[in-house]
Amino acid sequence: MFVRTALGWDLHRRFSTVSQVEQHAPGEFRVIKRARLEHADREAMRAWLAQLPPGTPVALEGAFGWPWVADLLTELGLDPYLGHPPALKVLAKNEAKSDRADADRLARFWLRGTFPKCYLSTPEVRQIRERVRYRMALARTRTEIKNRAHAVLHRHGILHDFSDLFGKGGRAFLKALDLPAASRHVLDGWLNLLDDVTALLADVEQWMEQNLEEDAIVSRLKTIPGIGLILAHVIRAEVGQLDERFVNRRKFTSYAGLAPLADDSADRRGRRHISPACNHTLRWAFIEAAATVQHAKNCPRSLRSLHYRLTLGNRVRKQEGRVAVARELAELVYVIWKKGEPYREIPSPQARRAALPGGNCCAAGELQSVRSKETRHPIVHGIRSGETLS
Repeated sequence: MFVRTALGWDLHRRFSTVSQVEQHAPGEFRVIKRARLEHADREAMRAWLAQLPPGTPVALEGAFGWPWVADLLTELGLDPYLGHPPALKVLAKNEAKSDRADADRLARFWLRGTFPKCYLSTPEVRQIRERVRYRMALARTRTEIKNRAHAVLHRHGILHDFSDLFGKGGRAFLKALDLPAASRHVLDGWLNLLDDVTALLADVEQWMEQNLEEDAIVSRLKTIPGIGLILAHVIRAEVGQLDERFVNRRKFTSYAGLAPLADDSADRRGRRHISPACNHTLRWAFIEAAATVQHAKNCPRSLRSLHYRLTLGNRVRKQEGRVAVARELAELVYVIWKKGEPYREIPSPQARRAALPGGNCCAAGELQSVRSKETRHPIVHGIRSGETLS
């Protein structure tokens, strides 16, 4: 007899509503039992879940707070699957909305084979993510504090020539400023908070450098210009299993939020933009790497040329240029990860032709025209979308 069972799990902060649904024939579903599980009573949760057959699939929406539930289900021998919230919202459009209906629907989606699964990371990966995302939050907080300190000076029309206002010379300048009492108090408070955040950031970076295991993937990612030890661990933790998750580099750059989206209609060609529906931590990592590689001596010629062309010599659209460089770095990461080889600088076709007898070497002023003929880094160039890399 054709019988399949699945558990739908509608997660909330203090409780969860669950529904055990059976499928007796295609399109024929029956709710066996429902329950409201209070999160404060873990023993009662374990007792109720222990009634289920081992290996029962559990359809769980990837809402805030899912990790501990997935760990509990795995511990009890059940098989949790994480659903993509935006896709679930689309599938449930125009249907009844309640806790019971949501739990029933999740189970039905799984039994029908329409459940939109997303990546369920392991506890080890989640712990690494916890620390690297903490570092990212501290870095953002440090930037915000610096901006607020700059704002105090702007409100008083105070100018300076320091490239780093918060370096040794800049701090001495700030300390010697003659400001009104309230502004002085506010500026000193921001500077003290900046010191505290900087110390926390240094501590977490030191821990990461000393304790995070540098596997073969991290070692290869470190060979890419602009990606150091910290960013390599961030990318490694956020991606998890690249081979299982992304069939080509376009899918990967889209997940990282670096693939431009079209906005065209009829004869109108809209401006391309990047989507907010992405892994924001991964996008931040590639943007940071792009900012680093632009000023590095070992910046690949193709990346420097790309930024030069899009920004007209670093004069306009600087953010767009940085995003384009970040996308190139994301494609490099995908290819190097899939190939299992370290990064190596490959001369561009123009450079190889220039090295031949009679070749013409391009001057610095011709950088823009060179980039317009070569659209990708040589490692990525020529790899078609969907091509399988061995």
